[in-house]
This record gives sequence, C-alpha cells and structure tokens, in this order.
Amino acid sequence: MEYRPQEIEEKWRSYWKENKTYQTPTTSDKPKYYVLDMFPYPSGAGLHVGHPLGYIASDIFARYKRLSGFNVLHPMGYDAFGLPAEQYAIQTGVHPAVSTAENVGRYRQQLDKLGFSYDWDRSVNTSSPEYYKWTQQIFIWLFEHYYDTTADKALPITELIRQFEQAGSEAVAAAHSHEEHFSAADWQGFSAQEKEEVLMNYRLAYRKVGYVNWCEELGTVLANDEIKDGRSERGGFPVVQKPMMQWALRITAYAQRLLDGLDTVDFSEALKTQQRNWIGRSEGAELFFLTENEEDKIEVFTTRPDTLFGVSFMVLAPEHELVQKLTTAEQKEEIDAYLHYVEGRSERDRMMDVKTISGAFTGSYAIHPFTGKKVPIWISEYVLAGYGTGAIMAVPSDDERDQRFAQHFGLDILPVVDQSDYPNAEMGQKIGKLINSDFLNGLEVKAAIPKAIEKLEALNIGQRKVNFRLHDANFSRQRYWGEPFPISYDAEGLTQVETALPVELPELDNFQPTADGHSPLARVESWVNTPEGRKRETDTMPGFAGSSWYFLRYMDPKNENAPFSEEAVNYWQDVDLYLGGAEHAVGHLMYSRFWHKFLYDLGKVPTQEPYKKLVNQGMIQGIIEQIYMLKEKNEAGQTVFVSADRIAEYGGEEAFALLPVHIDFVSNYGQEDSHLTAEGVAKFLEWRPSYANAEFIYNEAGQLMTDSEIGKMSKRYYNVVNPDDMVALYGSDCFRLYEMFLGPLEDSKPWNTSGISGVAKFLRRLWLLFYSPEGEWLVQKETPTAKERKALHHCIKQVQHGLESFSLNTCVSDFMKLSNELRDLNCHKAEILEGFVLLLAPFAPHLAEELWQALGHQESVFKTGAFPSFNPAYLVEDSIVYPVCVNGKKRAAIELANGLAQEAIKEQALALEDIQKWIEGKTIRKVIVVPKRMVNIVV
Repeated sequence: MEYRPQEIEEKWRSYWKENKTYQTPTTSDKPKYYVLDMFPYPSGAGLHVGHPLGYIASDIFARYKRLSGFNVLHPMGYDAFGLPAEQYAIQTGVHPAVSTAENVGRYRQQLDKLGFSYDWDRSVNTSSPEYYKWTQQIFIWLFEHYYDTTADKALPITELIRQFEQAGSEAVAAAHSHEEHFSAADWQGFSAQEKEEVLMNYRLAYRKVGYVNWCEELGTVLANDEIKDGRSERGGFPVVQKPMMQWALRITAYAQRLLDGLDTVDFSEALKTQQRNWIGRSEGAELFFLTENEEDKIEVFTTRPDTLFGVSFMVLAPEHELVQKLTTAEQKEEIDAYLHYVEGRSERDRMMDVKTISGAFTGSYAIHPFTGKKVPIWISEYVLAGYGTGAIMAVPSDDERDQRFAQHFGLDILPVVDQSDYPNAEMGQKIGKLINSDFLNGLEVKAAIPKAIEKLEALNIGQRKVNFRLHDANFSRQRYWGEPFPISYDAEGLTQVETALPVELPELDNFQPTADGHSPLARVESWVNTPEGRKRETDTMPGFAGSSWYFLRYMDPKNENAPFSEEAVNYWQDVDLYLGGAEHAVGHLMYSRFWHKFLYDLGKVPTQEPYKKLVNQGMIQGIIEQIYMLKEKNEAGQTVFVSADRIAEYGGEEAFALLPVHIDFVSNYGQEDSHLTAEGVAKFLEWRPSYANAEFIYNEAGQLMTDSEIGKMSKRYYNVVNPDDMVALYGSDCFRLYEMFLGPLEDSKPWNTSGISGVAKFLRRLWLLFYSPEGEWLVQKETPTAKERKALHHCIKQVQHGLESFSLNTCVSDFMKLSNELRDLNCHKAEILEGFVLLLAPFAPHLAEELWQALGHQESVFKTGAFPSFNPAYLVEDSIVYPVCVNGKKRAAIELANGLAQEAIKEQALALEDIQKWIEGKTIRKVIVVPKRMVNIVV
C-alpha cells in the first residue's frame, strides 16, 4: 500500500468535519487550555506560505494539549472591517461586504487544506452585526464610565455626577482633561450643554477635536500610510492637517496598570520593552510659565527641572490653543505662513524628520519662573499637540534638538550642567554638576532635580508629577466599512446613546467620503436621521475596535444576550497561549489589554490580563530575484539588460537599476548561479511586453545572471509561494512539518522550496515501518527490545522538551532520528509504533489518524487524551563500554554490566589480554575508575 497523502488528508478532513472532532464544550471537568491565533484580515491576495507559520505552531500545541487531557479552545475568525475593502470598493464598486465574504471563503478553503483543529462553530467575523452589536455595547460602557484615581478603577459616570452635585470638581480624583474648577452650586447652574462638555473631559470614551489627513483633490481623509512626503500616494495631491471633532478613548487612565501588568505576563523581553517605551513613564515636574501679559499661563512637563536656569526660549505646538492669542500683529503674517506649511505635514512626518529645522516667533514672551526674565515664545513642528502639554521649555545647552533650533535661529544657549568630571557623558544624560543656576550651583544632577521641584512647589508654580508618553487613542474613522457608533445627537447637539443594538451599516453604493471630509454615511439621510428626530454619528470605529475583545467572544460566540456568559468566562478565564506577529506589539496588544482591564473593573472578566503567554513567530522570507537594467538607454533608444557577471564592463552597479522579476522565470533561483535562460527571458517578455524591444546582454554561457537576495515575501517582488501549490504537491502534513523544520519559530528564515523534498522522503520512510513496498502490513504484537524502547523514549523526552520550549524545529529532527533508528533495528512492534504515532500526531495529524486506524483503533487519535509520557527507566543502559587507558592513553575497551562494583571493574580491566602487554613488568601505582565513563591504569 503506497503512501498517498492527498487521499489520506481529504479522507480525514471529511471525517473531522462530519464528526465535529474539534468541537469544544463551553465547560468541562477537564482542565482548560486556550490557544489563540491573531486572527487574519481576509485580504484579496489570500495566504502565502509565510502566513500559516504561526497557525501551524499553535495547532501543534493545541493538539498536544488535547492529547495531554485538556479541554482545548482553539478558535479562528476574521478581522473583517478595514480600509483595504473600502478602497477596493471605491476603485471597483464592489461592496465591501461582498469582497470580504469572497475573501473569507478563500481563506477558509486554504486554512481547511492545512488540517487545523479549529472549532469552526465558534468562528467570529468582526463585520457581522451579531458580533459588532457587542463591540458597540462595550463602547457604550466606556462612554458611561470614568476613571477614579483613588479607587484606581473605572466607575459609572453617575457616581462622578453625584460628586459634582455634592462638592463640585475639587473633591474629585479622576483621570480627565478638564482644567476649570467649579463648585456644586456652579454645577447646578450649568446648562445641559455645559454639563455635557464637562463630562466629556472625564468619560473613558469621549469627543475632542483631532487632526486628520485631508486631501482636497481626492475629497477624502487619508491614513498615514497613504501619504508620502506630504502628498497622497494616489495622485500625488497635497495633504493637509484638518481639525475635526472625533471620538477618542482615554487609554492614558490605564497607563500605570498597563505598565505594571507587564510584570505578570510571559511575553518576550523585547516585546515588553517595546510596550514600556510606548507607555513611556517619566517622573519630573509640571510647572507653569506666565505670559508677559500675565493673562495666560503655559503648562509644561519636564523630567529635568534642574535645568530651568538654562531655559532661553519656549516652543509651542503649532496647534496649541494659545498660538493665535500670543501672535502679535507684527508676526501674524509669518505665523500664518508657518501654520500653512505645517498643515501639509503629517504627525508621523514631524516625529520622524529630525533633520528639518523650522519654526516661527510669535512675538510674545513668557516670564521665567525663577529669574523673572523674558523668554521668547516660538512655535515649531517638532512639538506635537497630542504629546504632553503641547509646549516645552527649551534648554539648548542640554537637549540636542533644542540646540539645533537655537543655533539655526540665533537664540541664546546658556550652559547649566558641567560634565567635565564625566568625559564620556552625553548631552542630556543625568550626570554632572549644576552651574549658572543660583541655588542649585554645585549640586549633582540627581540631587538638583528634587531641590528644583521643592522650590517650584514652595512658590506654588509647579509640582512633582509622573507623566506618560502614551496618548489617548483616536477612535474615529471617516469611513464606511467599520462599526457604526451607537451614538446620536439631539436638536441641541447633546449626545444620546442608542439602546437598540446593533446599529447596522446601511446599504451604500458610493463609498467616497463627503466633500467636507465626513464619512460616506453622512450622505444616507434616511439612516442619519432617526425616527426620534436625532442625527446619528457618521464616523465609524477603527480597525482595532473588534480585535480588542474578540478572544472573549470565542468563549461564548452564540450568546444573544451578552458578549459572553459569566459561566463561560469564569471557566476559560484568559488565553493560555497567544501566537502572532511582532508588528502588533504596541497596537492591538496595547488596546486589547486596556479593554480587558476595563472589563475587569466592571466585573465582566475574572482576570486583569487577557493573555498569559505570548509568542511572536518570525517571518518566512522570500527570495527576491532581480535583473540589472542600465539607467541610460542605448543609442537605439532601447532598454538594456546585462548579465550580473558582466556589469563591471558597463560602468558597475552605479550605472544600473535593479528590476524584480518573477521567480518562476529564474533557473536555480536563490542559488549563486541563479539566472534567466533564453526561455526564461521569453517568459519575462511575455509577462512584461513593454520591454519587447529591449537589448539583452548575456554571458558566455548564454545566461542572464540575476541578483538574488532574501527579503519580504510579497506580490510586489513576485516571489509569493502559494501554500495550496505546496499541499497539492506534497500534502499538508509534509508542508506543516517543513515549515517547522525551517528553523526556530521566533526567527525569520528564507523559504526554499527545494528543502521540502527531504521531509517528503522522511514521511515515505516512516510509512514503510508500517507497510512494505508491496502494501503488506508489517506491524507485530511482539514485546519490544530494550533498544527499541530506549529509542522511543529518548524521542519522547526530546519532543516534550521541544514542545514546551517551542523548539518545534528540533522535534521534527527527533522524528527523523527515531524513524532511522527503528528502521536500522528493523522494528515493526505495535507498542513502539503506537507511541510514535501519538508523538507525531500534533505535527502530521492526517497521517497519524490513518496509521492509528490501521493499528486497530476506532476513535480519532485526538480523542485518546494519551500523549506519550517519558519513562526514564527505559534510558538506563544494561551494559556500558569502558575505554581502558594506561597512563591516560586508550589501549583497549571492555563492555561490562551496568552497576558493576568498582573492584570488579578493576579486575576485569586488568585481566584484558590487550592490557597485559602494557603493564607487564611494571609497577601499578593505582587504578582509577570513573563510573560509566572510563578506566585508567597508572604504571
């Protein structure tokens, strides 16, 4: 009977589906284990061979835990809202729901072929109203809560209102963005509109003016990655920053808890560092500079209050609320011109561009809090409104960017930190002695910082403060394909919560944003205007909304009365193992941890953190093949392509551009001798007819040698390998094993199709332990020998270690070694082979099922709950071969029973004929026995 993987795999995929083998009960007497993949966005391109890497690893671990007696939750779904589907709709007119459904279908087909043990009955789709109904509900809960800093948790907004009614704002300790104080009487006298504005400054979901990337020519708001150098990627039109009322989430209220929670989870240190840096906790001082007119004050936060005497100017973000007020008539034209320039710069451009030095003087001055001197107030793009207070006190002697700004505009630079005692110190480092700093002179920096804060507090112009780099999350998108907000506004503009959920997206055929930058939903008057006379919010939620809690919905996906039941969440608790890409380290992970902590505050979930352990899989890279194209055309006006080994004859690398070509055209792609033959060039020209008249300069062998490099697997590099093709050729078990065999899970590694044939040979050899080449069943019921048991249990030990440490590549190597050992031992014993099948089952589930059935078992191997356990007794040797040395040189060897007494070992070693000739006539000084290692006779 020949090993036919495609037939076997189709058979068992059908069996699993019909018998619901992987259906998971919501609760069980078994211990639970929750294995989760970061669910995919279903793009039109489908999966390439790099995408399933993490899915295969998680599936192996889920099957391992299932075989080990756990009730395993291993679900899969789709993160289906997002910009790509909407852009496709704008370009083609195909409704996002239609294209998304098609893409989901394609993903499902591809995932099914790889034999994953997903419980598809628990699948979720974030664009389904049945799902986003609960995303809307969680948003409402966020809207109806504020963060009490005394209780250190979210509390209902009704509690905040009660405090305002009793004692005004002074008694409230809460995370907020409201600076004005008021009494209880003031609160009672506020209008409904004024009360709403105050409460918005405390709610965890709130509205504020934010800036969007607006492209007038395209009539749309653009995402950051749709902009390059201040222009739209599509069309190259100018993009400006446009203020717009938008929703935001007060994630900053949870900053310290998000930081502290990292100490309780099993994430890589690299990922924890990324999150800590993103949260950016810093200790320092909050202080105020009065303006020259004494009407306004500018708030700044600094981690270096010791350098206050070095402040020679201040810088405000161009968007700062005081800019217009502080701009003098003489400076208005310059300030207006500068503001127009900044409009075309995205926040990302401003953060990343450290070389550009730009700014404008407002004409106004602030008063230095210690010296009373006038300090000029400037604006510059390097200060961002959304970070800190949107204003800085500039100390050009101790900050590199401030120094470049001061040098560029001819501003004073006042040295205040003497680092001469520290020759290796860098600018801004917190070491040195204070100079030119009045009462701080002579103090080391670390002593001067608290001294400066004491002075600020004594003068009542500042205070000690902990600050965070993390800023509140923008939660609005001016798009159609996203979750509608469950919010409407009455005739007075007051915010109302929609109680009839879900608020569903209406049908639409024009997906372009409106001329004034609002969502396409704003055109649908029948949807915008509710029967109650209110107007619905037309922004939609961002892509991370649905993904911030999807892991909880998997616990109870059919629940129509709540996002999940108390029974389900108390059983499953949290995710035991989460696998996904490192690119989500500070986006999805941060927001989902925030939502989970909020739900914990509400008593909805029993754990503070959603994920116990997180593993980031590496990237499977592709080979990028490129051909050398001369930048200048030849005299005949032709494009010229030159073989890589001849480019020196034509001016060297600088004279050429590299053009990526499809790897299917390249012979020996990825190798040192990769090249295009004449046939390959013909395929290239058929693919790129625009080069039909090009000149090709080959080498002596008639080849066009290519440039090969390892890089991203992507459609733009024409190096995508479809997993469907690999499965069709080798079977999914082979594909699964090969992806693991490529190298450590967390490392990036190049895909090389030629290597998969070695894994295919291993599987065929394994099959021959059970069946002869003629199809005869070889398995026997005989008792295994000690060597056979030792081989199996050594493999069990190694594989268990590999699984628990996620060294899955070493597990595949161990399988190959065991197969070879059993073949050398001519072992066809049922006991040994059953153990091997169970061991292999998580990695090659279809083959394992087939062989398990052939071994006489009626039920699926994954229903056994019997992963092999390692027995150390089987690794104990019956005998040991001792090298016998004379004066340290090996002269003989002897096999002796394990456990033999040392005296007996000495006697038998000395009696060896090969040893006698070396000790005859000599005095034996001593005989050293190193147990289980060697014997050394000293003469």
